[in-house]
Amino acid sequence: MIVTITPNPAMDESYTTDEFRPGRWYRARSVVRSPGGRGVNVSIILKQLGYNSVSTGFLAGHTGRYIRDELLFRGITTNFVNIKGENRTNTFIRDDSGGIETAVTEEGPTVSSDARERFFWNLERIMPRVAAVHMGGALPPGVPDTFYRDVVDIVKRKNVPVYVDASGAALDLAIEALPTVVKIDQRFVSSIRNVTLSTLDHIMEIAKRIFDEGVDWIIASYFNKSNVFCTTKGFYLAEAKLETPVTYRAASDALIAGMIVAREERMGIEDTMRFGMSCVIQTVSCPQKGLPSRAAVESTLGDVTIQKI
Repeated sequence: MIVTITPNPAMDESYTTDEFRPGRWYRARSVVRSPGGRGVNVSIILKQLGYNSVSTGFLAGHTGRYIRDELLFRGITTNFVNIKGENRTNTFIRDDSGGIETAVTEEGPTVSSDARERFFWNLERIMPRVAAVHMGGALPPGVPDTFYRDVVDIVKRKNVPVYVDASGAALDLAIEALPTVVKIDQRFVSSIRNVTLSTLDHIMEIAKRIFDEGVDWIIASYFNKSNVFCTTKGFYLAEAKLETPVTYRAASDALIAGMIVAREERMGIEDTMRFGMSCVIQTVSCPQKGLPSRAAVESTLGDVTIQKI
């Protein structure tokens, strides 16, 4: 089975309006609510691609019950640790007239040391049945920056591929444990690795450093339409043709979900990148969370260009 770990899940609320400006009152033209957080989003997209997964992390309060109930309704198995407090709500405001999205995120509930111990006990228990693990997103209060590194250590001992999509010190520490695939963004590279992302060469420089440390795949965002892939076969730049993007908030999750599917199906390197990027095309064009179907993804494989750099 595939396991997704979301330490700080959320309820995502997306509002669409016109000419959004601070200090004014608006009546939303549409409102979409869904469970959220990186791992949760990956589970949702995996399901839309025809793959089952188990979603885990920490749930709290009424919002936590909503997240669990909605995932179960979508046919996704849950295995969360219950804690005190209330899971966060993330608010997204889409200005259709300007094509701009504004996001406001909450901190999340505090996770006790006892809850963390229960999480790791449970992870060890299910690992013999796990085929791949994805983890990502912000860490809630009470969860140390070493959390992702500790998870990677457990997963790697079982020789299971592990995907990490995080930022800051938590990602830097996770890299020490050598996950299989790492997704990095500009904030991580500039603030933690002290490399200015002014050119493609700088992105390749930091990706090469991480690759040399022992990570198999490094994916670095390069503007909205492109990603740089550092692989065992070299560097590639993959660009997606985006006609009318609606939101970018789950684009990274779609890319990782697509890569998980591609690697589970033993696709080649370029086919893996193409499938992941096609998932991005469908996700950023979809007003609902995720993508329409696998068939829709396969219909836009030709809208991805890949060049070796």
